[in-house]
Amino acid sequence: MNSEKIFKFNQQEDFTFGNVIYLVSLAKKTGEINKPYVVNALKMIGAFSYNPYVVRKTLSEVLLRLEKVNARQLLSGNVFPIPDPKILQGDIYVGNAVGNNLPVYLSLRNINENIGVWGRAGSGKTNLCTILCLELNKRHIPIRAYDYKAEYRDLLPFIEKGVVLNPSLDKLNLLEPTGEPNAWIQFLADILQQDFNLKPETKFMLLNYMDELYKAYGVYEGKNTYPSLQNLREFLLEAANKTGTPSSKRRKIFTCLELIETLRTSLGEMLDCSNGYTEGLLSDFEFISYEMSNLNSNVQSLLSKIRLKQIHQRYFLGEHRNELKLVNLFEESKMNFAQSLHQSSTSVDFSKQIVTQGRSPGLGSIITDQNKNELADFVLNNLSVQICFNLSSPRERRLTGYSLGCNSERQIEQLRYLKIPYAVISKAGYPPFLFSIPKSPVKKHISNGELMEIVKSRFANLSATPSQCPQRIKINLSYHPDYEIRQAPKPKTLKDYLKDIKSFLEQVKNNLQLNISKLYASLKLSGRKGDKLKGQLLENGLLEEQVLRTGERKRPSKTLKLTAKGERIFSWLKQKVKGA
Repeated sequence: MNSEKIFKFNQQEDFTFGNVIYLVSLAKKTGEINKPYVVNALKMIGAFSYNPYVVRKTLSEVLLRLEKVNARQLLSGNVFPIPDPKILQGDIYVGNAVGNNLPVYLSLRNINENIGVWGRAGSGKTNLCTILCLELNKRHIPIRAYDYKAEYRDLLPFIEKGVVLNPSLDKLNLLEPTGEPNAWIQFLADILQQDFNLKPETKFMLLNYMDELYKAYGVYEGKNTYPSLQNLREFLLEAANKTGTPSSKRRKIFTCLELIETLRTSLGEMLDCSNGYTEGLLSDFEFISYEMSNLNSNVQSLLSKIRLKQIHQRYFLGEHRNELKLVNLFEESKMNFAQSLHQSSTSVDFSKQIVTQGRSPGLGSIITDQNKNELADFVLNNLSVQICFNLSSPRERRLTGYSLGCNSERQIEQLRYLKIPYAVISKAGYPPFLFSIPKSPVKKHISNGELMEIVKSRFANLSATPSQCPQRIKINLSYHPDYEIRQAPKPKTLKDYLKDIKSFLEQVKNNLQLNISKLYASLKLSGRKGDKLKGQLLENGLLEEQVLRTGERKRPSKTLKLTAKGERIFSWLKQKVKGA
């Protein structure tokens, strides 16, 4: 018995049209179209089409059952092809292929040419990344993890040369230059402007003060004692309190001070040093987690860029080429590679170079995100391997499916039903396939107290130079038009006031035909000052207004005329007020 012929309805009249069509198509897709529960449901809908409650209840029950059947078929049936054994070979073990149960490996070249890991929250991305970190560590390949969730500290018991750097443990001097000092303060001003929305004039002032501070410390002459953010704060406070500083300049200084206080409050003593933990000092550690879980997003972004800039400077100038020397692991990589970030600024071009040109100097990247399609195109176009976990968004599922190389709707649909430990992997040039990922040995979460105990011995050979000021800094900024000190106008005396009245009355007496606006212009008075003086003279009866009408359809013109009292006062002023 064909259940498609049981239910007859009118498309215009039956509100269940769309749902019934979906039910029938899903039943066909799963091969359940002639099963009793589907046939009985369609009979029930046809018999009680006039009763919305019965129809909705029947539809919801049968559709839920069909969805479960569809999910089981997708997973057990494995709509992806079984991979060729030759594409499974490599150095880094990540799991086993579904279908032949062969071990799946990634080559070091795959990682050197970047890996993308996608999936919603809780789908298994971090479990895979911890496995990758442990496998890379076995081959003594350094890893730098940018951790915004405080999860990678749990790897420390498994990695002997590993450490966590967070505001409680790290020492970082933002004013300690990486590369040329003048290029460094320009870079620092650029990223501060980008992350904290500084106005151009504030950025310009901050850049000038950092330049003056470098001169005072002899940084340009090669001295290795660097000013800290605390020294910059003291420098700005001295400038703000200097006698004669214009209010407009003082406002800009306090904007810079507000930014510095934000950083000092967020990061505390981490910034109070002359020489901090640079990439050169940290090179002995094979695993470093830059932990930023409790910081605001703009502070997280700033710290990530500082560390990436240090890595860029150190490894892009290296001698050995085309061999994997270091791997950057980016959790929720929109922080560094969002499309909007790279459209609006050129100050982060170095991070673009790490992804697009990192293969030659030996920099690989593991890039993870929940929404890959928000990342910049240069990231998505430079991935040798993509690994996809469960995706719930239809749009993300479709776009990610196409980038993986899925060749059918059923393969794209399977991304919706992936459960731990399954994921789909796509190596460049080969069809995607399904594989299972083992559970990471990492189980216990390390508390802050336990973390301090673990890293105490590992910091034994690592030291930072405290903040120091070699001499009292004298502010000597070069002249700039914005910094010109304007003298306050002197208060007018009684004699000055009488001179103004005499000049006004004399101009009115000698130019009776001048309208009021031209009269003000001849006396070089603004409208506000002219109206104020005119009002006082009218109120005291020295002047009277006259209206001149031309007979045309124009606004009447107003002129002024001296009264008899005004004539007497003017004669007296001519005798008493001299020099007018």
